Amino acid sequence: MSRGILAYCKRVIAAEKAHPWRQQQKIYANHPINYFFYNSTALFSSSSRKSSSLHNYYIRKRRKWPIQPYKTQWDQIFAFRLAKQSFKQSIRKTKTHLLSDLINSFSAYEVNPTPQSYHLLFKILIQKRPSNRHDQIQEILNHIEKGESFETPECVFIDLIKFYGDNNMFNDAVELFFRLPRFRCDPSVEVLNVLLSVLCRNKMGFEMVPRVLLKSQVMKIRFEESSFGILIKALCKTGSVSNAFELVNQMVDEGFGLDQKICSLMLATMCRQLNCNVGEIMGFMEDLKKLGFEPRKDDLCNVIRFLVKKGKGIESLELLKQMKMNGVKPDIMCYNLVLDGLIHNRDFSRADKVFDEMLVLGLTPDIYTYNVYISGLIMQKKVDNGIKILNSMEELGCSPDSSTYSAILRALCEAGEMDRVTEVVNELRKKRVQLNPQTYEFLINGFISNGDVNGACCFLKEMMDKKFVPQRTTLDNIVGWLCKIGLCSKAVELLGEAVVKDVFLRMVGTD
Repeated sequence: MSRGILAYCKRVIAAEKAHPWRQQQKIYANHPINYFFYNSTALFSSSSRKSSSLHNYYIRKRRKWPIQPYKTQWDQIFAFRLAKQSFKQSIRKTKTHLLSDLINSFSAYEVNPTPQSYHLLFKILIQKRPSNRHDQIQEILNHIEKGESFETPECVFIDLIKFYGDNNMFNDAVELFFRLPRFRCDPSVEVLNVLLSVLCRNKMGFEMVPRVLLKSQVMKIRFEESSFGILIKALCKTGSVSNAFELVNQMVDEGFGLDQKICSLMLATMCRQLNCNVGEIMGFMEDLKKLGFEPRKDDLCNVIRFLVKKGKGIESLELLKQMKMNGVKPDIMCYNLVLDGLIHNRDFSRADKVFDEMLVLGLTPDIYTYNVYISGLIMQKKVDNGIKILNSMEELGCSPDSSTYSAILRALCEAGEMDRVTEVVNELRKKRVQLNPQTYEFLINGFISNGDVNGACCFLKEMMDKKFVPQRTTLDNIVGWLCKIGLCSKAVELLGEAVVKDVFLRMVGTD
């Protein structure tokens, strides 16, 4: 028995000499030895009290000593951690030879690098950006292809493809995707979608998409709904709605569900194309409905906006009625667009009905609603009614803005009621509402047209004090009018103020 124990101890000492690094594990390595040593002796001491059938179990021929500590799984894990720690220490000063540093660190502890280790190399090269990172990336890829035998997961290459895309290296991204089988990698639709997203960023990459799609079929990658979505969004971005619609048809034919968001994007893209006519937009929406598309409020609002831009106010009103019949509740934006379209078409009777209907439904008018409706009243020469609505806006919880006052002031200037213009301007100043340069321009021209040069000069000085640059024609009109009525000295004074305030220099800059 003592000879067996002595032989075991010799083997352990020999193993420690062969692997000096295991001295770092002294605490962990000694416990199993002591544990099994004392338990083994206890077993031998108690074996005499056992039956004779069990006594022969411990003879040299049949005994089973504990597994040596340098062959256990935890030891491999600990060695891998030490190798990883050694690698991180070796790259603190320089990152120009990551691959050799990794191989040397792992070989020192007799373990092999894993795919995650090479993934770490790619992350370091992408984030730290050493000067020779492109050469190092190719070196690592060649080593994985020819020097390793493990099956490489595709997540190792996804970050690398994104890196190529961020640096517009589309050829390198496509080449890496084509090389995936040589890395013993079984690619899925995930890596394909990443590559498609990278290529669809600009025209140069988008031209490579057909070649990638053909190669993906050879690589037996199944095209999924997410892949269709990436391509359809890219086509909508370039304005190729017809090609996007063909892809939608193909997606439905292959048994995929219709994505409502994709259809909304296509319809919105179609509505932004001003070269389309009303018939094309309405026909396109009907084609989408046949595929199963159900337009929502935002979709119909986009169509109404298109109709208003095309001057089709009555058609926009009909679509609004159709929305309500289909159970889609229009919001204030839909009513604002229809109201704007009807007023631009000077269909004031229908506009009044739409405004009243909006109030009956409990919708609260916003500033855009009031501005559109007041402009309609001004077009009908009902300035007083517009002023009444202006005065009641704050009571209704909507404060007028500069555009609201500008519409009223312009109408009063055109009507020649300069006294009321002054009253409105004084009210603006009390409420600390700032006038914009366009408002100052028509105020100055309005006072000049009505022969009030002094009022025009006051607004011009106020405009220059606020660092606004008047139009050259506006300044010329005031100076010419002053000279015409014999106030040349005042004209010179006005020009002197313009020079002091660098108005002419800023005029040149704006020109």
